[in-house]
Amino acid sequence: MPSAEKTRLSTRDIRLAATIRAKPELVYRSLTSARELTRWWVLGAETDARNAGRLRMIWPARRAKDGVRCPGLGEREGVFVDLEPARKVAWLWKPARGEKGVPALTSIFILPARGGKSEVTLLQSGFPSAASADALYDRYARAWEDGLAKLKLYLEKGRTCKLECLDLEAVRIFTTRPKR
Repeated sequence: MPSAEKTRLSTRDIRLAATIRAKPELVYRSLTSARELTRWWVLGAETDARNAGRLRMIWPARRAKDGVRCPGLGEREGVFVDLEPARKVAWLWKPARGEKGVPALTSIFILPARGGKSEVTLLQSGFPSAASADALYDRYARAWEDGLAKLKLYLEKGRTCKLECLDLEAVRIFTTRPKR
């Protein structure tokens, strides 16, 4: 049997979780409606919110307060592959030109919590675990953290900040953070 030092997983996952003070129905609508998506997260969106329905989003280029450029996802197209109203949203993304090693499936699970809240968990599985893929993994982890933080701010406070990069350490909204 191989030792623990010799055993290395070939992939890694981004798994983020946050408690949001909003009912699951509102979280779901915010993730599937083009109108809602453009209010809090993206510059443009087209959605056909049904299983196998088309999806297109355009993320803005942003800069942090210190002038550092934030990771962005650019324009992406895909399809909804597993929609369960008020429970789950899953997107299957078309590969971006020239980008390798990005898993196509992103799933967001929405569970009701006490007091009209929702437990929201994002999962994107299958990033290469090789050190050469660290920058890609970090870019997507930061982008998804930023998106989940913006969803929380929008639903809880009505604040939109899609052109800003959020300081997630200061916000401290995550119950689970990605590990390298």
